Formats: sequence, C-alpha cells, structure tokens
Amino acid sequence: MQPNAPTLLEVRAVSKGYDGRTVLERVTFAIGRGEIVSLVGPSGCGKSTLLRAIAGLDRDFDGEILLDGVPQRGPSARVGVIFQEPRLLPWLNVGHNVAFSARPQRGTDPRVAELLGEVGLAGLEKTLPKQLSGGMAQRVALARGLFPRPDLLLLDEPFSAVDAITRTRLQDLLLSLTRAHGTAALLVTHDLDEALYLSDRVLLLAPSGRNGAGCLARDVEIAAPRPRDRRDASLARVRDELLSGIGAALPAA
Repeated sequence: MQPNAPTLLEVRAVSKGYDGRTVLERVTFAIGRGEIVSLVGPSGCGKSTLLRAIAGLDRDFDGEILLDGVPQRGPSARVGVIFQEPRLLPWLNVGHNVAFSARPQRGTDPRVAELLGEVGLAGLEKTLPKQLSGGMAQRVALARGLFPRPDLLLLDEPFSAVDAITRTRLQDLLLSLTRAHGTAALLVTHDLDEALYLSDRVLLLAPSGRNGAGCLARDVEIAAPRPRDRRDASLARVRDELLSGIGAALPAA
C-alpha cells in the first residue's frame, strides 16, 4: 500500500474452493484510499473470483474482507462494479442506466448530467444503448459505477472489448475520474502495459498453492510519476519482472 494512504480495503487470508478444488488460497493485501491497484496473472488463477468476493457477489469463502475495518457481508453502495461488457439495460435510456443503483427512473437526477459531462457524453441522457458505440457504452458504465459515490471501484477487464485507440482514451478517462472523485480502484487485467500505466501497485496472482490455487506471488509498487510515458524504460523493467513471475508460475509445456 502507498505510504501515508489511509487503509480502505483489507483482504485477509481469503480462500475459495469449488467442487473440492481450491481456487484461491490465503490471499492477503490492502488498498489505501485513492489508490489504483491492478490484479494480474495467468487465466484461471482466481482473479475474477476474488473480485466477486470483494464485491459481495460471492459470500462463500474463508477469510475476511473489510472496508474501513468493517467486515463486508454482501454488496455495498460504497463499492462500485464495472464489468468487461457495459451491461446496459437496452430498454432504459442512458440517463436511467446511469442512475439505476438509486432507482431505474432517476435519470433526471442532476448528478446524471454531471457524470455524463465528465465522461464526455453530455446531453445524451435520452439516448438508448443501441445508439452507442462500444467505447461510449463503456463510458456510460463508468458513469453508472460512480453514481452512488463509491469509495472503491472494482473493474473486471473493463476495456478489453474495445479497439486499441479507444482503450487508451478510456484508460486516461479512468485516471481522471478516480483522481477527481478520490476513488480507489482495483482493476483485473491481462494487459501488463495497462496495469503499469494505470496503477500505483500491481499484484501478481499465480497458481502456486494447493492444486494450483491462486496465491499472491508479488506486490510491486510502480514508482514512475504521473503523467506516465507508456514507453518509460522503468515500466518496461517492471513488466519484465512480472512476466518472469507469471512464467515461473506456469506449468512446463
């Protein structure tokens, strides 16, 4: 965790199994207020499973998840979730989608217009999702995630379904939004360059526990100042370190 950042989220020895197979084993870390942390690792090591547990969508696990020291027992308005797909409700306009966590017909709330302005979609409250591009739809999803004023955003590969140019724009948008709102973020991604560009820290989850269960293998601080140059040599060195860690965790071919 970053120095001097008050602790927001604590994940304590979280373990999870399915059908007799251990998926996560004693995963422990903390995230400070306003901190951006990426969770990387090979497919199948439990990244999305861990995110669902933190979101309160899966309560069948061992260990503890605390927000400001309070154990979490289910979904919370203090935790926003943004999925790989925008998951907008097609029968609701953009405004009502953004405000859905309050009530589906709260699209006229002044906060909706404010958030749509922040994500570059001012004036599109009455637009239907089918009229949006993929990048625009994901901007709506970001606005929806921020509508309840969460302390923590959980993002599960949120930019993987858009083209490379849109992806870089959405990455910069996420940085500006978390900074403006003081929101911490935990991002699952398979893109190490994305993790290095966005994050204060990168957590490597690797299948090194019992039966290949996901364990926290590394917690790497990214010291490069912002705004970052994607071609920064120091980021390339950290990328190589993480790739080595992933490679060491994979079984031999």
